[in-house]
Amino acid sequence: MSSITHKLTQKQQRFVDAYCSVSEFNATDAARRAGYKHPNKQGPENLVKLGTVIAQRMEALQKKTGSSIMNQQEVAERLSKFADGSIKVQQLANNGKLVDAPISPKDQLKALELLGKSYGMFVDKKEINGNLDIEIGVGDYDED
Repeated sequence: MSSITHKLTQKQQRFVDAYCSVSEFNATDAARRAGYKHPNKQGPENLVKLGTVIAQRMEALQKKTGSSIMNQQEVAERLSKFADGSIKVQQLANNGKLVDAPISPKDQLKALELLGKSYGMFVDKKEINGNLDIEIGVGDYDED
């Protein structure tokens, strides 16, 4: 482990761990799992603040597993290519040959959604209207 990792708070370490695993590179979800009070704001802030540590963690995971794990930048670039339609997919044509075809609008929209989520752009807000009447009873009080 690097010397930078030793300077992390427990909450920051939980953020890095979650971001690189169960949160699947979603900063807001990683901040929520780490216990931050305002994950929509603090998740993206941690990406900036802890970018070096996250990159080191990804490199360590890549060495440990022996497989290629994309870093955050590579994921964003790939999703961007899907979103703008620059990636082509192979499809079977009517004549039985494989041809390059543009990605479907549905898949482009999904890529845009994932990019937005990774940047913490979407915030679920719920508005609650109504009245709340509170009655406080002291119980039966009779003078003796």
